[in-house]
Amino acid sequence: MYPEVSGARSSTPNRAAAPTLLALLAFALSTSGLGCGARPAPDSASAERAGADVGAVSANGSPARIASFSADRAWRDLQALTDIGARPVGSSGNDRARDYLSAQLEDLGVEVESREVDYASAAGRPSGATAPEIRVTNLSAVIPGTRSQDRFVLAAPFDSRQFEDFEFIGANDGASGAAVVLEIARVLAAHPLPYATEIAFLDGEAPFSSPNGRHRPYREIGSLGLASRIRESGSSGVRLLVYLNRVGDADLRIARDLVSHRIYREEFWKAASALDRTRAFPPDAAFENAGIAHQYFVQIGLRQVVSIVDTSFGGDQPPGLYAGTAQDTIDRCSPDSLETVGVVVLEALDAISQRLGKIDRFAAGRSGEVDTR
Repeated sequence: MYPEVSGARSSTPNRAAAPTLLALLAFALSTSGLGCGARPAPDSASAERAGADVGAVSANGSPARIASFSADRAWRDLQALTDIGARPVGSSGNDRARDYLSAQLEDLGVEVESREVDYASAAGRPSGATAPEIRVTNLSAVIPGTRSQDRFVLAAPFDSRQFEDFEFIGANDGASGAAVVLEIARVLAAHPLPYATEIAFLDGEAPFSSPNGRHRPYREIGSLGLASRIRESGSSGVRLLVYLNRVGDADLRIARDLVSHRIYREEFWKAASALDRTRAFPPDAAFENAGIAHQYFVQIGLRQVVSIVDTSFGGDQPPGLYAGTAQDTIDRCSPDSLETVGVVVLEALDAISQRLGKIDRFAAGRSGEVDTR
């Protein structure tokens, strides 16, 4: 789950500010993947007018969500997953991890669905590849929004890689993202966003082989399955997908992913700056390729994807000294890292919700529709 990382690339400078309506049109194009420029900054008076009714959308607001995120609860979730031990596809540990996550979601009063991946018809699978002989099953639950049935998707793996010569726990790689997403789910169940939020726990993300060993290792099967399901149901209702993994490192540095949607990705860095969490989201972070799992979503036309991943676990050079070793254990993770990622994600989701709300109301006004979102 640690791919080769490419070198840094320069970023594109922002354009000058434009009038409010033009700014909304430009942002609408860019968030649909059609625009090529960065978002212009509206003047304060325009921003206040455009956002006046947005603030009423979420009475609790971002501060309440951030205050509700518990690093202790997220850490207990990480402990629970790592106490299970290894969680490779098809193992009893994998089943126990899925059962734990499902039970925690059910406690929030939401319906939890187990979705077996139909690899044979999955979008984006390698040509001629045969289905794995092991069942790969994702979990999914939707937390309703306050104003719209359109949704954000928060996805994270919960399995771990299998090694023949040692037990790979995968505290950072395979469990940390799930712990953060689970705690975010608790927060959003109590303080929902305007848009619905789908929680997706992905199986089969770590490389694994068929029992007979006849096929090369499979990987990112959970992402493949989720992307295929989104394609079949229509991606237009998915306004944003955030993929989280390897976010527990005690020395956390989130990669500025090249494949992620530029405008949405930068909202996370702005959120980190606003919350004084720039150590984990460095303003001068080089652009790099943070992985391939989230690229399946881009391949189906879902451009609004952001990857939140630390590409180096132990040291500064990817993949890091502890990556893919017996040292990927909870003692090299930190509750502070889980909290940092959790509150930054919540802050960014709130900002993106507000921006999308403006676009939706503008679009409804132009078409003469009554906006009920």
